[in-house]
Amino acid sequence: MKITQVEIFVLEKPLARPQRNSKGSRTSRKFTLVRVHCDRGLTGLGDAYGDQAIMACILRHRLAPAVLGANPRRIDLLWQRLFESRAFWEPGGSFLCGISALEVACWDLWAKSEGVPVCELLGGSRREWIPAYASDLHWDTPEWMAETAARYVEQGFTHVKCHVGAAGQFDNDLRRLEAIRQAIGPEVELMVDLNTGMDRQQALRFGRAIAPLRPFWLEEPLPPWDLAGHRLLEDELGYPVATGENLFTIHGFRPAWNPPCCRYLMPDVLRCGGLAQMQQIVREASAAGMSVTPHNYSSGVGLAATLHLMAAQPEMELLEYDPTQTAIYEELFPEPPPLERGHVRVPERPGLGVELQEQTLQRYLVAQYRV
Repeated sequence: MKITQVEIFVLEKPLARPQRNSKGSRTSRKFTLVRVHCDRGLTGLGDAYGDQAIMACILRHRLAPAVLGANPRRIDLLWQRLFESRAFWEPGGSFLCGISALEVACWDLWAKSEGVPVCELLGGSRREWIPAYASDLHWDTPEWMAETAARYVEQGFTHVKCHVGAAGQFDNDLRRLEAIRQAIGPEVELMVDLNTGMDRQQALRFGRAIAPLRPFWLEEPLPPWDLAGHRLLEDELGYPVATGENLFTIHGFRPAWNPPCCRYLMPDVLRCGGLAQMQQIVREASAAGMSVTPHNYSSGVGLAATLHLMAAQPEMELLEYDPTQTAIYEELFPEPPPLERGHVRVPERPGLGVELQEQTLQRYLVAQYRV
């Protein structure tokens, strides 16, 4: 089996309401998907979850040509060809997101050729339903955020995550979080994501101020390289800190658990290097005593890949689930995975269980390339 063609699709979904976090806001969400073709007539789908201004260029001119002729079932060799073939290495960033997209697409293609779900190739499914938390409640008015959080609880979620931490919003963010806590009640867990928006002193002050609201965790309070700062914050605050979505490959993650920088590690399968890299990260982090709960804020491809990985590796804890209907999520599933009482069912179709259908392209396509 050989790869014969790679298609690149740039999609954009406009938002009815802007999404804001500590680093800015947006009025649409963009996605760059890859579809890998082989000489047996099968295809595999991946998602390049990096800087959307450059992802198509990286794939079109650098990565996609390098996989033509490769065997999609020899993912280890294909990954080495993409990652290690040049004198000037690029061990992180959007380049790794492009590699991740192609790697995930090859798992999808390979599993389809075997007629099994991807989780079977990852070691076998250990569970059918994955516990999830409601994510991506971006900062807005306290009233809107509280009402939205309450709806997530009504849908069965027992954990809710919100984004705050923009400069000059300290007092307003306290009001936002107080309103959310009141709306969801004392039993539902509240996660707070700062999107790397603070330095150590700012995060310590903010973390202490919200402590009475009993956060489940404080996510990405600091830049990703400040692992010692995350450890310091967790020790000082007395409740968990989470980080990891901006780290890449097993080599980039190892300093995070040697020693453990915080309680929760959040690798993203579409950013860290793909499914095989993610498996190594999960095994080593878990062995070091860290709890792994994957980052997942992309399209339905990322959701499917994360579900299959979590099915095969039960040591992974909570799935990040986007209930905002702002992503190209359900549209990529011929049979969308059911959501019941805060749990998501693992897709059972061969491959990842996702397909890029014509009606989705007609609705969201911005640009298309073939290599």
